[in-house]
Amino acid sequence: MIWLLFLLSIDPRYHTFNEVAYELDSMATHYSSITMLDTLGYTDIDSLPIFALKISDSVTMDEDEPEILYIGCHHAEELIGIEICMYMIDDLISNYNIDSTKTHWINNREIWFVPLMNPDGHNVVMTHMDTIWRKNKRDNDNNGFFDLTHDGVDLNRNYDFYWSNGGSTDFSSEFYRGPYSFSESEARAIRDLTLAHSFAFCITYHSARYGLTEVVYYPWRWSGGYSPDYPFIRVIADTISKRIIKDSGTGHYTALVGQGLDGRARNWLYGICGIFTYCLEVGTTTIPPGSIVDDICQRNLPGAYYLLERVEESGITGCIYDSLSGEPVSAEVVINGYYDSSLPPRKSDVTYGRFLRILKPGVYDIEVRNCGYASMYYDDIVVSDGQMTELNVLLNRISGESTIPRPQKKIKIIPNPSSNFVIIQLDQPSDYSSLKIYDTLGRLVTNMENPSGEMTWHCVDDNNREVSEGIYWFVATTTDERTTKKVVLVRR
Repeated sequence: MIWLLFLLSIDPRYHTFNEVAYELDSMATHYSSITMLDTLGYTDIDSLPIFALKISDSVTMDEDEPEILYIGCHHAEELIGIEICMYMIDDLISNYNIDSTKTHWINNREIWFVPLMNPDGHNVVMTHMDTIWRKNKRDNDNNGFFDLTHDGVDLNRNYDFYWSNGGSTDFSSEFYRGPYSFSESEARAIRDLTLAHSFAFCITYHSARYGLTEVVYYPWRWSGGYSPDYPFIRVIADTISKRIIKDSGTGHYTALVGQGLDGRARNWLYGICGIFTYCLEVGTTTIPPGSIVDDICQRNLPGAYYLLERVEESGITGCIYDSLSGEPVSAEVVINGYYDSSLPPRKSDVTYGRFLRILKPGVYDIEVRNCGYASMYYDDIVVSDGQMTELNVLLNRISGESTIPRPQKKIKIIPNPSSNFVIIQLDQPSDYSSLKIYDTLGRLVTNMENPSGEMTWHCVDDNNREVSEGIYWFVATTTDERTTKKVVLVRR
């Protein structure tokens, strides 16, 4: 009987729909310079608005800034995701111009929240009709009445990416995937938002009633293979998980690759939109006691906020333009070795021509291509730890089958391999503003300023310490070009 009474009561610490609506409206009113409240759409049954709140300076403008998205309550009973989103919104806006780090994020990011994606289903839980209700309220049998045994769609099985692989075709199943992909207005609202923007990261908050808890899932493992960005996505998932302490107070969350491809949000958001998306199973149950909600929210902030840091670390970004008109071009950016032709192309945005690819420190080959333009190739682009590598691209229009050949390297290294010194020869040295040497992790070893036609590197760093044997990258830079050469150092 005690257990039943617990199920029939929701602690007042949890937001009702009306409380979410009121607080978001109040925040948008009192912090109008940095917040904008939008309605993404309405639910099909109760016609409730699906709210999104944007936080940024110049909030009404679409600025050339990285975008991050947080989503709560795909599943109606999983209330804690709403609370984390609302807690985070309040923490960010109330600390603007007080906390320097949060102020920097707001000034240099576009941060979006959809705290309550499933308001119809949420009301089923909050009005005690069914406190373990998972779905929305779709009228599956079209009888005009809401029936707990037959109605509703699992919104996290309704996305159009291998939709037929997942969920259930049975109306009564908690995992009913809907009559067709994107049949539900709630899922379409997320689809339209993400297709209209260029989000780098997304977290979707969940909380498991059964299965694994306190887990960070990421895409994907399927048929023995991984997603093309797996090495980069996995490292970030590991970092998120290690920043969130478990409810027990000991240990941290676990990062796990999601098994299989189906109509889940994380698979569609990554597979179609290219967004690094993480599904967090928060806490040890779907509706924790109200007394620990604030603590759960606080412990989840470091994981969520890591993405706001990571978006300007270790990767390649830049803008792509038409070389004649100077107008932005939405072109495909291919990172060789991390590409899957079966997925939609990862393109720069239409407004600014901006692309942003999250990578680990290292050296990469890149191709930029678009119909009607000659492809541009950039070999041996160095990505350093803790900063973005800038690569702006001018694409040349072509006619017929004409093309522009890959650029030739303009650095000559003697000897290569080397043991204790290297002679560097540059073509047209007056064109170069710098020559930098990096290790394979993208760390700067030395900066040879004012490069001349011929220079000698004695295999030491900027502090005159001998460097270890291995591979090093020489990067010569002009105002509009970067030329790179690999050198092998073998100590004898």
